[in-house]
Amino acid sequence: MPSIRIPCSTANMGAGFDCIGMALALYNEIEFEVCEQGLFIDVGETQGLPIASDERNLVYRSIKRALEVTGTPVPGLRIRQVNRIPQTRGLGSSSACIVGGIIAANLISGGRLSMDDMIAIAADIEGHPDNVLPTFVGGMTAGAIANGRVEYVRIQPPRSLKCCVFIPDFPLPTKKARAVLPDAVSREDAIFNISRAALAVGAMAQGRLELLRTALDDRLHQPYRKELIPGYDFIVEEALKNGALGCCLSGAGPTMIAFLNKDYDAFRERMTGAVSTLPNRWDVVLLDVCHDGATWEM
Repeated sequence: MPSIRIPCSTANMGAGFDCIGMALALYNEIEFEVCEQGLFIDVGETQGLPIASDERNLVYRSIKRALEVTGTPVPGLRIRQVNRIPQTRGLGSSSACIVGGIIAANLISGGRLSMDDMIAIAADIEGHPDNVLPTFVGGMTAGAIANGRVEYVRIQPPRSLKCCVFIPDFPLPTKKARAVLPDAVSREDAIFNISRAALAVGAMAQGRLELLRTALDDRLHQPYRKELIPGYDFIVEEALKNGALGCCLSGAGPTMIAFLNKDYDAFRERMTGAVSTLPNRWDVVLLDVCHDGATWEM
């Protein structure tokens, strides 16, 4: 039975709204096999909201969409999901389902899709490339949708870089997180974000991790979304005080992410103590960068 391993992802990374992301070493898995007819989905244990086990299932819908692109009939399928990525927490659980489904479709079709084809389909389903890109190719990515394709660069962060994620016990649906954003921004704020996003890409490419504290700053989304996340300012302040290179929202939140290049376990221990004083429960998890992206075996 073919199996696919798909990493979680952190998107935006401060100023790179809807265009910058990075893959992290926390994985969902999908196994599937073609059968004569019917659809049978075992969603296993979930990490948040219920997962549909019928044609509404996002993995299946992504398989169907990609097969339609290749002109391949949709066969009967048995699908098994292993879900480790928390849902509605800003760690790319939806993107992992989309990417896994498209890879499964490509295997079913006999490899008719190139990597660029698969990325374009995924970005079209998701609406932006910041999560799906690193989920496919690994590392850190910066991408733009142009003429139905995704133009992108892939950067491999220094191997010393690790991330500490702070995952709360409350969800924040992306729709709600987008609803609080303004319809327009000032020229000053646009320039502010362009400069930080460019600096973030350059800092990772050259291993200038000391620049992340400035590069992860943002004026387009975090000032608005933090009002939905009790403890946001406290976690940022404590993370920086305890040696983080920088700290920001992961995707639309509510998960927060700190970037480290040393003293990983000591940082996690100190921050576990710090967030224990907050009203909500926060899981504090150290994650490596996933440098390879999604992988599969036949």
